[in-house]
Amino acid sequence: MSTIESAYLKAKKQKGDKDFSSEDELSPGRSFASPESREAHELVSSRKEISKMKQESAYTSEELSKRRLIYATMSDTILLNSYRNLRTKLLATSESNNFLTLVTSVTPNGGSSLVAANLASTFAFDEGKTSLLIDANIHHPVLNSLLEVDVDKGLIDFLEAEDWDGSEIIYDTRIPRLRLIPSGLVRENSAEYFTSKKMKQFIEQLVSRYPDRYPIIDAPSITFSADTRILVDLCERVILVVPYGQCTEEEVKSAAKAIGREKLAGIVLNQF
Repeated sequence: MSTIESAYLKAKKQKGDKDFSSEDELSPGRSFASPESREAHELVSSRKEISKMKQESAYTSEELSKRRLIYATMSDTILLNSYRNLRTKLLATSESNNFLTLVTSVTPNGGSSLVAANLASTFAFDEGKTSLLIDANIHHPVLNSLLEVDVDKGLIDFLEAEDWDGSEIIYDTRIPRLRLIPSGLVRENSAEYFTSKKMKQFIEQLVSRYPDRYPIIDAPSITFSADTRILVDLCERVILVVPYGQCTEEEVKSAAKAIGREKLAGIVLNQF
């Protein structure tokens, strides 16, 4: 049972069916008998809005497997539960409704993009949640190719523009309730964009505007990218991907130290 369903049933039991009648469930200006009733009403309303989200034709299980993307009914339950456990840990360590997570690797080509995509998919399993992948790997973006999304503008384009709305760079994907912000135009000095006031405001908006949306940034290797060290400051939690046999223990320790104990939420051993 999801968080939304639990809250709904709890409040319904405490206050009776009258607080949840189908006729006035979404009526504006209605009063509530308790904070619990209001919270449950907002959660159920949120689920209704999420159910109306525009959706591309979903991948089949065979298409997902070919792309190494996880799905709720996959036979490899060990891999599936590993991502579910990672999601649970992230939720348990956050004090807010939602939060911004960054995924990076110790070395380039460490598999962080696939980990980020699968983590986002795990959050989107819940019909009461959505996830948003943000491709910040400006020089080597792969998410639009992995998810087969045709894009003509992205994050850097938005940060350069003066009057764009952020929704213009959010693209539908073929994974239900998962959206993508591609990297956009390649710029030699992307650090100046990530340190801008507009970037900070945009990130704050992504987190605060929709409490049931979980943004996840796919970032370059923290060992070799100044961009990633900047982005870490904007995030609440960081997942570090360690490609098996491709880095030393000292490199792992150095990457973890750069992230910081308070933000490092987990380490994923990849490609073993």
